[in-house]
Amino acid sequence: MNVRTKFSTKIKNKKINRFIIFGSVILFSSCEKHTDNTKICSKEDSVQFVSDIPKIQGLSRTELMDYVKSSPTIETNQSSGIPFSTLDYDKIIAYDFKGDEELINEQGNFIPIIEKQQFLSQEQADKILTALAKKSSYGEASAACFNPHLGLVFFKDNKKVNQISICLDCNGSISEIDIPARRHRVFNKGTDDEYSFTGFTPQGKAAVAELCRAINFYYKSADSTKAKK
Repeated sequence: MNVRTKFSTKIKNKKINRFIIFGSVILFSSCEKHTDNTKICSKEDSVQFVSDIPKIQGLSRTELMDYVKSSPTIETNQSSGIPFSTLDYDKIIAYDFKGDEELINEQGNFIPIIEKQQFLSQEQADKILTALAKKSSYGEASAACFNPHLGLVFFKDNKKVNQISICLDCNGSISEIDIPARRHRVFNKGTDDEYSFTGFTPQGKAAVAELCRAINFYYKSADSTKAKK
């Protein structure tokens, strides 16, 4: 299974787990306890119609595609660190969104819940990629939830070549291409229970928060005061 497939599979599994939990909560809350200690569940009460669910207003596909085409180009920085120093891209656009899935799906379409978009300057791109390629940015635990608000999409000739989704709430990230630094802290190495702590360290969180402050994104208020020099 390649990294891109793992990217989509991990997200789909998380969505299935949340759906099961959500359905259980609805079923439990719709049950009515009677004096004979039996519970009767109202099917009508347990159903939520699509029209009742508030819609999230996001940028349109036209706005998103036009922005990609009009954004200025940058160059790959050979000193950014693996894998970004060898990735062929000419634009990086940051997206502020709400969801639990990749920004661009397997069909090549943007998800409909993107609220902000901002191309990165050469300086901004070099800075965040250098941080994301460092071992010092990773090595902490991460939670099982994954509700990212920051996405970085790499483009070449206006076509996606990589995307990274970041969730500081659960301290995790997912990338279509492998970032070796994420796996540097290995536990139980060489055993069947081998695993890596891929969560952000204070330094990693600080780098993400700094970028978000610069472009006025959701994670701009993330606490980075504990980052080490």
